[in-house]
Amino acid sequence: MTTGREMKKFALGDVVNSDRGRRGVVRAAFRSREGLQFYAVEKDGAMDYLEEDRLTPAPRVELAA
Repeated sequence: MTTGREMKKFALGDVVNSDRGRRGVVRAAFRSREGLQFYAVEKDGAMDYLEEDRLTPAPRVELAA
């Protein structure tokens, strides 16, 4: 079932990098009145509100066993 809206690129809890090089965790997703997708990204207890196109998935770090 589709609603005509695009799927969100990131989910709550995803670790992302901003275009400013900051890494954080997605805590909320919402649309602006203009229809742009935004995310609230937490970094060290502070929140940044960024447009979807300013974020990229953070590479996963594999830990040695």
